[in-house]
Amino acid sequence: MIFKHSNKDLLLVLICFSNITLLVFGALFFNELSVIQNILAGVALVAFYCTNYQCVSHNFIHNNFFKSGILNKVFSIINSMAMGLPQTLYYHHHMNHHRHTNGEKDISSLFTHSKNDKEEGILSYSFIGFFRIDLLALAKKTKKSADKQLLVMEILGVLSFWLVLVAISWKFFVFFYLPVWYLGQVAALMENYFEHYGAAPGDRKTDSVSCYSRLYNILWFNNGYHQEHHYAPTVHWTKIEDVTNKLPNIDDRVVVNTAHFMNNPLKRS
Repeated sequence: MIFKHSNKDLLLVLICFSNITLLVFGALFFNELSVIQNILAGVALVAFYCTNYQCVSHNFIHNNFFKSGILNKVFSIINSMAMGLPQTLYYHHHMNHHRHTNGEKDISSLFTHSKNDKEEGILSYSFIGFFRIDLLALAKKTKKSADKQLLVMEILGVLSFWLVLVAISWKFFVFFYLPVWYLGQVAALMENYFEHYGAAPGDRKTDSVSCYSRLYNILWFNNGYHQEHHYAPTVHWTKIEDVTNKLPNIDDRVVVNTAHFMNNPLKRS
């Protein structure tokens, strides 16, 4: 058994490799596919990006998948290629979020660019949010020599993968990859918005939003147990359901049906 916590993490690894595979095939057949087919492929890849951030990369941050440190580093590089962004930078961004969930020091807070102590609008938060992230500041948080080396390898991995895609089809890279990659960032930020909208920061038991839809949690690896995750972030996703009984009653915190996207300003207005 090469997996540290659960063999089910293989599913998350496969999503990462599927993401990369789809991009390579997309580049190879970009000129042969119709506009509609490319649009459908783009929608699928946006979903892959969002799933990577919310499930693959996210769970890897809190619980490295492998027993072997070398395998974890290799996966970190490969997943950086899949995300189009170094895993280490996302690690620092995400850990900041956990330390200051939706508070003043949370760089992904819904309130940072808002007015009147209300959440920022979902569109500006999602579509502008990526450009507000100071990637250099995140890189400077990498202090250990080994972590710096890993970050360099991740950056080289991303750049190398981009060069491969450009070599296959520069038109694919410019007209497909970059727009889809950006929309993937938008989708991930939008999901983060849904996971915290309406929940007041300051209490680890009520500062996030949970969703207990069975289908949603099967498809998204128990991502619906988000309040549980913020209360006990090191609990593996296969066991996170056990944390629910440590939280207040669902009437005393924000819980939504179906999926997190049901928790948005239009639905709650």
